[in-house]
Amino acid sequence: MKLISVNVSKPKTMDHLGRRVSTGIYNEPVTGRVMVRKLNVDGDGQADLTVHGGVYKAVYVYDLENIRYWKQELGRDDLGYGHFGENFTVEGMTDDRIHIGDVFRIGGALLEVTQPRLPCFKLEMKMDLPGFSRQFITSGLLGFYFRVLEEGEVGAGDSIERVKVGPEKITVWEFARLYYFDYNNQKRIRRLLRIPAIPPDWSRAFEEILAAAGERGKKRKTPERAWKGFRNFIVDRKVSESQTITSFYLVPEDGEPLPIYLPGQFLTFRLSVPGQPKPIIRIYSLSECPCHAEYYRVTIKRESPPDDPAIISGSNYFHNLVESGTRLQVAASRGDFFLNPQEETPVVLISSGVGLTPMISMLNAIVDSGKNRPAWFIHGTRNGIHHAMCKHVRRAAAENDNITVHIRYSQPRPEDIKGRDYDSTGHVTVDLLKELLPNNDMDFYLCGPPPFMNSMMRGLWEWGVPESRI
Repeated sequence: MKLISVNVSKPKTMDHLGRRVSTGIYNEPVTGRVMVRKLNVDGDGQADLTVHGGVYKAVYVYDLENIRYWKQELGRDDLGYGHFGENFTVEGMTDDRIHIGDVFRIGGALLEVTQPRLPCFKLEMKMDLPGFSRQFITSGLLGFYFRVLEEGEVGAGDSIERVKVGPEKITVWEFARLYYFDYNNQKRIRRLLRIPAIPPDWSRAFEEILAAAGERGKKRKTPERAWKGFRNFIVDRKVSESQTITSFYLVPEDGEPLPIYLPGQFLTFRLSVPGQPKPIIRIYSLSECPCHAEYYRVTIKRESPPDDPAIISGSNYFHNLVESGTRLQVAASRGDFFLNPQEETPVVLISSGVGLTPMISMLNAIVDSGKNRPAWFIHGTRNGIHHAMCKHVRRAAAENDNITVHIRYSQPRPEDIKGRDYDSTGHVTVDLLKELLPNNDMDFYLCGPPPFMNSMMRGLWEWGVPESRI
């Protein structure tokens, strides 16, 4: 780890959207060695001390890898050191590698990680990108703040030594995720609150989140696991859903009844895979309605094989080696991502690629409930080669007036028929939702690869959809 640049600025006043704004975000690199003090770096200042600066936010740190990401993502070459308002531009300290409470020695200073950076409108002003704050948050590339334990001089080129690992080993990104997205995870939040380095205002905020989560939990409680450990299942049949996606129907070896699960939950598998020194653990979403009590179904995409031909990945193990009669070790269904099929609020199920598997489970559960709950099933994939369960979804829409389906192909083949196989060309975006939906007063469920999830969440926020409904 290395300190690449030290950046400072004094507050300046700018015109922004018709008003005068004072900000210290316009940091520039400085040469030579600089003193780091309890409240800031010499030469630096903050305009609004109610939300910036102070003991727990004395130094803002941003990693060079993050800056490179934004250059590529935004297509910009003007993102130099200090552009994100950071005091320290560093290398090797991304949010997923640094823990809250970690202590580092840089030059003569001893510094402790306290919290992630939460962007405000001034970052959007600096970037000249309205709405960038949400994109910044969903990227997971937030950077973090140091508290100064020992004052001292630092300079560009100094090595960075981690002298203490934070208790609980909760990363900067997990801290942010617990606040923005995973606020029902009471167990991890309680662990976070045990870390002494957390600022008092954050402790209060997470205590309030815990209290709110407790109230929500009374209304929406995840069932306890149906059995402990792993249970033997037999593959009853193996069904190809597309050229890359296959469904596996599982029945319990002991013949005992199958416990019910919630649509959207997953199964955990312990697989004895050739080439692996010990069993590997993989999770796959259940893709059928819980009403089918005689079997469980998982639907798995064949991933590209590992570079080492002697190693078989989990998905390739299923596709290449699992057949009817194969015994598999399976843990009980679990997961906080689920739909209550008894509710009647309009719902939108949005997926990309193999992310459709839990959505199929949810769609089937809505149909089976008989509630006539208005539901939109919106799915994006490359083309017919990769599209699974097309006929099933079309049939559900044809037989149920409350179900609307829209399929979008990004690269349709000549043999893919518009109106039969797919409905439009391109990627699934919030602009598409605005065309298809009568309004945004609905519950939105998302599943797909991270870029898709980040884009959709950002777009839904900008459309005014509350986080509680995503």
